[in-house]
Amino acid sequence: MEDPVSKGQKRPVSVFPEIGPIDEVRMYRGEKILSIAKRIAERGLDPRLNALLALDVFYTYYLPVPFVESQGESDDEDMAFRRAVISAMVRSENVWRAKTYTTADSLTSVVAAASFIERLSRLLPPSEGGQQGRESREQEEQGKGPEAGQPSVEEAAQRAAEAAMKDAEMAKKIKMVAERLGAGRGSVFSLESSAELVLRLARETDVARILEKIEGLKLPAAWGRGSTKFSKGWISGLEYGGDFERVHYSQLALPDDLFYADLANGRLLLYQKELPATRGPIYVLLDKSGSMVGSKIDWARAVAVALFKKAIDEGRTFVVRFFDSIPYSMMMVKGSSKPNDVLRVLSYLARVRAGGGTDITRAISAAVEDIGKLKLGGRERLSDIVLITDGEDRLSPEVLQRMLKSANARLHSVMIQGHNTFLQQVSYRYLTVRKLERHEALEVVDFA
Repeated sequence: MEDPVSKGQKRPVSVFPEIGPIDEVRMYRGEKILSIAKRIAERGLDPRLNALLALDVFYTYYLPVPFVESQGESDDEDMAFRRAVISAMVRSENVWRAKTYTTADSLTSVVAAASFIERLSRLLPPSEGGQQGRESREQEEQGKGPEAGQPSVEEAAQRAAEAAMKDAEMAKKIKMVAERLGAGRGSVFSLESSAELVLRLARETDVARILEKIEGLKLPAAWGRGSTKFSKGWISGLEYGGDFERVHYSQLALPDDLFYADLANGRLLLYQKELPATRGPIYVLLDKSGSMVGSKIDWARAVAVALFKKAIDEGRTFVVRFFDSIPYSMMMVKGSSKPNDVLRVLSYLARVRAGGGTDITRAISAAVEDIGKLKLGGRERLSDIVLITDGEDRLSPEVLQRMLKSANARLHSVMIQGHNTFLQQVSYRYLTVRKLERHEALEVVDFA
């Protein structure tokens, strides 16, 4: 089927009368959705699925109450096919369920549309006139064809809508987490440029488990924790003192004698001012050894997301690295985080599977080396290394203390259902986790 948009032709129109002719900007959205579907499918799509259909599918999810006109006499083959698909969608209960997540939300509508197109391509019956149809008829004559079990266009659209509904629900959860963790750090609308990554994450079982663990996790406020008092900083409260530069305006109404007496005695009401403290990174080491499989690794990942939130709230660099018997590649996010960085963190955490041995010394050594090599810390920049493990690996406290001192780093050890005497000796904080609950996760995150 030829592309409906080319020079010299009339502008194509949507199946929805309220949308009307499709301009270049709208067509770009349709092409983008089609491109995402192709990459997700990792193969060519059915030739009947073009950018116009992708755009119509987008509006089916985006519009509150999409209305499809009945087939007109002037409809060409492409328009007739699009009407058939969209009409089947509108009759699907799953599309209306998905609207809870997609109505007037461009990101989730793009994700749902790309998911629908990708699924539909796999489910559609072959077209009669195309190459796919000829190959299917030849196979059928040879007794190989799947014709008997193939759904009609109506059935294919219904089944594709069911899968797209689940992806839309997960995409909405991911978006809400990105908004919550990246609040004030850039436009949330930039997430739409990462729609493909959102769709891939929506289909990751491990991402669903991470989101389930952090749901309802109210992180402690970072105000006042990552800051230092300074006379020319931001106002954070009130206090008493003798610093005339920070005097509260109400003190200027005092009689002269009383004002000077309070100034001499340090009893003037002053503005309390703070500036963000210069801090090193929050560096998370996650044990992915075989004993961490299941609920342990899920809880550890959720804690890592919470620590990412803490880092960006305090304007600190966030680093996370998995390890077992060897340390694996790290992922780093600078202090000025954007919503897209949340997706990167979730993607990194979800793609690693538990397995292997445990070497805690090598993991801490890698973290210390990173802090020095990347100039993340320093004498005036205190770094925090958070080690989450269930391992009972033997190590040398003296060696670890020298390494941590050289990087000006504190070690926060989180032992999951276990104990390590050597780690306890060298750790600034040593926490033992028994039940893998939310209050234990908050205890890990809540440090100044």
